[in-house]
Amino acid sequence: MLLDPKPLIDRSIADLTQLSSLLAAAVRCDSLLQSPEARACEEAVATISNLIPRLQVARNAPMTVLRVSGCPSCED
Repeated sequence: MLLDPKPLIDRSIADLTQLSSLLAAAVRCDSLLQSPEARACEEAVATISNLIPRLQVARNAPMTVLRVSGCPSCED
């Protein structure tokens, strides 16, 4: 089985973008309360915002498609 990391990175970027939007909306709804959960959401949004550009750079890096065996003890 062949494993191409680029589609995985693309899917991860899409999922993280969606998660960031959901967390940002949660923070806006809870902005008056400033609960620990809202602060954790703010930190997660900041982390995701830093991670996505790095993933985009990694996606454009030259990568080798990996051959992965479906069976750990097989040599196919």
